[in-house]
Amino acid sequence: MTVRQIYNAKIVMPDRVIPNGTIVIKDDTIEWIEEGHSDEKNVEVTDAAGSWAIPGLVDSHSDAIEMELEPRPGSVFPIQVSFRELEKKLAGQGITTIYHSLSLLEENAKKWTRQNDKVFRVIDDINRLSKGVHLIRHKTHLRFEITNVEAVPNVRECIEANKVDQLSFMDHTSGQGQFRNLEVHKKYLIEHRHYTEEQADRLIEESRRQQKLEPAVLRSLAECAFRRGIPIASHDDDTIDKLALVKSLKATISEFPVELDVAKKAKEMGLYVVMGAPNALLGRSHSHNLSAMEAVEHDVVDILCSDYYPASLLHAVFKLYRRGMAIWKAVNMVTLNPAKALKIDHEVGSLEPGKKADILIVSEDDRRPVLQKVFVGGQVVCQMRYQQPAKVRGFR
Repeated sequence: MTVRQIYNAKIVMPDRVIPNGTIVIKDDTIEWIEEGHSDEKNVEVTDAAGSWAIPGLVDSHSDAIEMELEPRPGSVFPIQVSFRELEKKLAGQGITTIYHSLSLLEENAKKWTRQNDKVFRVIDDINRLSKGVHLIRHKTHLRFEITNVEAVPNVRECIEANKVDQLSFMDHTSGQGQFRNLEVHKKYLIEHRHYTEEQADRLIEESRRQQKLEPAVLRSLAECAFRRGIPIASHDDDTIDKLALVKSLKATISEFPVELDVAKKAKEMGLYVVMGAPNALLGRSHSHNLSAMEAVEHDVVDILCSDYYPASLLHAVFKLYRRGMAIWKAVNMVTLNPAKALKIDHEVGSLEPGKKADILIVSEDDRRPVLQKVFVGGQVVCQMRYQQPAKVRGFR
């Protein structure tokens, strides 16, 4: 049995902070937590030097694997390279449990990573690679576009084979959801997808004519996932009526509601409300939808996810803390709350005896979080050794 001890730490618990405490780890599990310094002998010790000890971050929605696989159009890297390189980056950003979001857009999607056969292949690869040597915990999040009619049999097969850990239903057709404002959608296509104005107009018109799955088919897929304990999420909810459909699909998570009244209603209906940490960090939505900070101020946000920028999670926590939120409440939004929503809180998400020892040691530099050390299952998987500026000797 391996015993480790982290002492002299400000330990962030689910509902309070222990200002100077000790965490004792046995093998991969937190054995106990106490105030002060433990007298236990013959153990490996880590002096936190007064830094914060917080749970490893649980990221419920991250598109990072897509960017790692295809950083530029047509430049597709092997999954064995992308998976391992991304894992190092995520560990260095404090993310110890990641839900890799794969968007099942359509058979002929412009992005290689969103084509049907490629998505299912990547899901298989992630499941295979995560069972080998790894730094952090890997899960899969299948984002199913409800206009992708031909993919239904494969989605069902994927669910029945327990290859996915979260399922979300998306509708990115123009005129609703994230793209309810057609001019904003057009600008997005031109500026970010590099379409010509003519191409953008044509795509918007084609999008508005797309066939969508019948509600009965969606309910059948949702029921299939529900029976297997797979959490179900909606995406870009823009109306109260859509929330009723969301509940009928047995969804328990509402990702990125686009209006404040919708977010409030989702919370009232008992859904976990997810907003993007980049949105919170920047103070605005990149697509001109609901500001995460406004939603936080109205107390309707349960979870922050990294969405498209993994580094945003830890920084968003400390932004909320600096603005007056209790540190434990801000931390819960990226640890315990997503773990609860995704049904893994029995294992990770908080610093409590009996849970896996996924722990971050975080100091502050000019009110900025500085990640010092990352433990996953009690093992140090990442350690930062910052260098002091070298002193230059003067010439005689």
